[in-house]
Amino acid sequence: MGVRFRYSRWDGTQQGFELDADSLIKEVADELIHHGDPNAALRRIMQQGLRDRNGREIEGLRETLRKLRERKKEIRESGQLGGEFDDVAKELEDIVDEERLAVDEAERRANESGDERRAAVARDAAAERRLRLDMLPDDLARKVDELSHYDFQSEDSRRRFEQLVERLRQQVAQRQFEQVSSAAKNMSPEDVAR
Repeated sequence: MGVRFRYSRWDGTQQGFELDADSLIKEVADELIHHGDPNAALRRIMQQGLRDRNGREIEGLRETLRKLRERKKEIRESGQLGGEFDDVAKELEDIVDEERLAVDEAERRANESGDERRAAVARDAAAERRLRLDMLPDDLARKVDELSHYDFQSEDSRRRFEQLVERLRQQVAQRQFEQVSSAAKNMSPEDVAR
């Protein structure tokens, strides 16, 4: 079981992160020297986190979202979610995971190319794609809708997603047909006469 946290009103006894202006400026300055773009520097710190003046790690959004995805996967695998579309949800998660790997690989290739401009564009595109993937809703229908407007990095992920959507359409059509057929079989002669 994971770690549990208990939240309470601040009373001055809690120990927080010991961030000070100097350590924040140092972190931003290091990023600025390396990349030259203040927005990219702040975005990278927010995504990857930083260390406070005592050396403790303050996790970034990427790590926080990764932990949330792992917890969600644990819950799903434990069978606590249930439902008849579990296999579809699992396959959709596999497609999203495959897309994440493709985004990481495209960014890595661009960074190794030696072309700083290409690497910067790839970093920004990868950050945007990761954010869109991280912000996908939990609801299956809304997730499918969001991904239908997503520009996939991986052609294979896109193809698998399109096949999944087609299979979903067929399942929904089949279910509707079965419901109509069942209703028609249960109709009495008086219902038909109306």
